Amino acid sequence: MQEVLRLPRALSTRVKMPSPFLLVALLPMGLILILVAVLFWVSLQRGVIGTAAVTYTWENYAVIFGDPFVYRVSVNTAIFALSTVFFALLIGLPIAWMTERTTIPGKVAIYSIMTLGLLIPGIYTAMGWTFIAHPRIGFLNQWLVDLFGLESAPINIATPVGMGFVQGLSLSALAFILTAQVFRAMNPSLEEAATVHGMGFLGTLWRITLPLALPGILAAIIYMVTIGIATFDIPAIIGLGNRIYMLSTFVYLKAHPPDSGLPEYGITASMGTFMISVAVLLTCWYGRVLRQGHRFEVVTGKGYRPTLIELGGWGIVGWGFILFYALISKVLPLLLLAYAAFTPYLAPPSWKMMGQLSLVNYYNIDWELIMRGLKNTVLLVVVVPVVVMVFSFCISWVVVRSRSQWRYILDFGAFLPHALPEVIMAVGALLLGLFVVGNFLPLYGSVWLIAMVYVIARLAFATRAINSSLLQIHRELEEAAYAAGLSTVRTSWRILFPLLRPTLLSVWIWTTLLVYRELTVAVFLASHQSITLPAIIWSYWFGGGRNEAAAVTLLMTVAVTPLILVFWWFGRRSVLPSQ
Repeated sequence: MQEVLRLPRALSTRVKMPSPFLLVALLPMGLILILVAVLFWVSLQRGVIGTAAVTYTWENYAVIFGDPFVYRVSVNTAIFALSTVFFALLIGLPIAWMTERTTIPGKVAIYSIMTLGLLIPGIYTAMGWTFIAHPRIGFLNQWLVDLFGLESAPINIATPVGMGFVQGLSLSALAFILTAQVFRAMNPSLEEAATVHGMGFLGTLWRITLPLALPGILAAIIYMVTIGIATFDIPAIIGLGNRIYMLSTFVYLKAHPPDSGLPEYGITASMGTFMISVAVLLTCWYGRVLRQGHRFEVVTGKGYRPTLIELGGWGIVGWGFILFYALISKVLPLLLLAYAAFTPYLAPPSWKMMGQLSLVNYYNIDWELIMRGLKNTVLLVVVVPVVVMVFSFCISWVVVRSRSQWRYILDFGAFLPHALPEVIMAVGALLLGLFVVGNFLPLYGSVWLIAMVYVIARLAFATRAINSSLLQIHRELEEAAYAAGLSTVRTSWRILFPLLRPTLLSVWIWTTLLVYRELTVAVFLASHQSITLPAIIWSYWFGGGRNEAAAVTLLMTVAVTPLILVFWWFGRRSVLPSQ
């Protein structure tokens, strides 16, 4: 009789949450809250933090909001972020429209070009464009000055708009990915009606097509503005040497003063808290835009088929635009990086310089440092993606499969790292290692502190990807396993993991690529023993060793190319439009 009254195993799992999954899922959520709390705690302190002489006050906030320099930095950041969005959409939006709404040939090749553009780090583009158009060392500027006898360089990317142009080139592939789906799902009936009533192509595009795509475009704008506010690599590579500061580089200088002064952790933390507030507001706006997207739903019925616009000879023009983008954003910067890696000093390419190509920079770099950085980078690349997948799967299981009261909190918490700039998470981890756990847990200066931030930063993408795939797996398979006596963990291992293998593999490769190329967190947290390859590139560049930095960058590019090709081959199958 007792056996008859017992709830089936499958039903009991829905009533009571298995503790292993919940405990694992709560770990990263706790870390995120701790980092934010540490930032706010330190932002209220003045004096020598971590000592009895410290005082608690709101003075740090009064300093940053009353400092004219912070105001100029904020204006620079706003100009940079808006310029980034403008140039990214200027390139990515037309390519997305041509790919999804026209008969342009070679759509598979277009997706391949844009996917590869998404995988190449922004630091490569920044270094390459420094060699092209920097006012002092840019090869193009030197050519133009010599050719026309100019007194000063005619092109200057060391401005907020110039850096926004370079960042826009780096994010054009992202703008393409974010807007291509919008054009793919758009019903052409309204455009056809406008054409029947005599409206021309440009009028239809401006008054019908773009308004229908507005929610997706606006969501892409907010997403890229959030990135622009917090990005570090391009403002650091191009702007720091010219004293053009953004919020991210301002925070870096406060935490790592170049004149051997004391770090101003209170100012750094208060600026971080301010940046978190701005990022959270933008993220809330982003969510509101997505929730209102139903007002623009015009795709109905199973018989829906998009009508493609005939380009004819304009297809050649479209392909010329795409190839020009690929040339100036990826090919040319990488070629100049390779050129600088083999030249003894920086000079515009010429027959004379071609005769001086050598391996001298590879003899000059510190190979002991390189091997240490390689060891740490490999350790991070091996450990972080696995931990991200474990945490993300547990969070997604709680959110999708359980009825636990924690699932909404976990879903919000997993998305929260997207709203937290990586530079701020790095600062929070730095303060955590210094002033909170430093006495009993030696995290400060270790590679594990870097790994912790990497894991938190990658949760948002991983959980979203696993959530979508897990929703497509019917519960009957798990219920059959429960009826056969398998536990929740064994059921997940034997049933869910094999079915989720493509998604997990995609998450693993993408996370590996991001960890391998990550600069921001490594620059803030790396020590002499925990330095990574991107941090080594930064140290050479910031110290004036442009050729040595290019040499290490070329080594990193060669090493990561096979992984990029694997991700491209694997990922392109899920994003290619139906032919």
